[in-house]
Amino acid sequence: MKKLVYMLGVLLFFSCKESEPVMPQLEDLIAAYREDDAIRLEVSSTKISLEPIKRREQALLVTWEPLREIESHYPVRYLFKMDVTENNFTTSIPLEEMPEGVFFKSYTHDELNHLIRNFWYKVGGDDVRISVRVIAQVQSDAKFIKPLYSTLDVNLTPFQLDSKPLFLYGSAMGAGNTNMIDMQEAIQGEIYTWRGLLHPGSFKIAKVMDQSFPAFVKDGEDGLKVSESAADDDEGFKITKQGNYAILLDRINLKIYITEIPYLRVYFGGSATPTGWNTPPLMNWDMYKPNVCTLTTSLAAGEVKFSTEPNFSTATLQLRPWRPNASIAQDNDVLASVLQDWKWRVNADEAGMYTIILDVKSMKVQFIKLD
Repeated sequence: MKKLVYMLGVLLFFSCKESEPVMPQLEDLIAAYREDDAIRLEVSSTKISLEPIKRREQALLVTWEPLREIESHYPVRYLFKMDVTENNFTTSIPLEEMPEGVFFKSYTHDELNHLIRNFWYKVGGDDVRISVRVIAQVQSDAKFIKPLYSTLDVNLTPFQLDSKPLFLYGSAMGAGNTNMIDMQEAIQGEIYTWRGLLHPGSFKIAKVMDQSFPAFVKDGEDGLKVSESAADDDEGFKITKQGNYAILLDRINLKIYITEIPYLRVYFGGSATPTGWNTPPLMNWDMYKPNVCTLTTSLAAGEVKFSTEPNFSTATLQLRPWRPNASIAQDNDVLASVLQDWKWRVNADEAGMYTIILDVKSMKVQFIKLD
């Protein structure tokens, strides 16, 4: 009996050992990979000319193959970074951890051009060489493993849009108004905006001050085309109802958007604001959402409301909550009135820096605390 028990014990011991998973040594597993060329990395092109007319289209696609052999034994995280090659990742964009199962990164013409001009501050039309790098972080509880990575270079030719003023003119600007009104050049040579009163009539958009042509005229529902002279007899932009309007013009894609709006300006003030009830600051309109305006400011304990004029007199149309002593956290509905003097109240424990977002179409407000 003792021998039988012994033999059963021996058999059980060896059968358990054989069923244990055999995990490879980490050093042996990654030995076939070089630290600086570990990942099969590809780019859609190594030489790209960025074009403003394609600014929302994909310009660069970076793809890589995951390290499946390593992943079958150890967790792997993939990180992405990019920098001007000459800076050797000392001025890289923020390191981005890619979501699980995502093995690509793409950029549009506009995104790359924005990085060149506004992140790396490269001006002029010279080519810019950038480096993209994908890093694989192998995670092991046993020891720290130096990350594996691969790098590729891409040559980019940025675009530069020069300032090109545009001017509104026509009967819609008002009877007897023969002056041209300049549009705001929101993005140089590309996006133009204007807010103001328009009358029944029509208008065109001149390229040169005090010269009616060449001018942008109507082309379809929201399109633009250039009319070279009055002989072309092209149609201007018609206004059938007097009112306040916001105009957004996209010069690159030849699009125009004309939106009737309730207010030209909105001001924000109150005892809770740095300026009190005097000289309230002007809210900033979102050029792509003409009925939405924002302001970032500090708020202390006190009261706040909005006004359509730079004052809070009883004769001025003001934007208020629907009840007195309204909460900035809960009372988001807005009322336009010259009668009820209701305000939002900021409590002492709510004081801090806020971004205020007001939509004058839906008549909703958000007070977003930043600190």
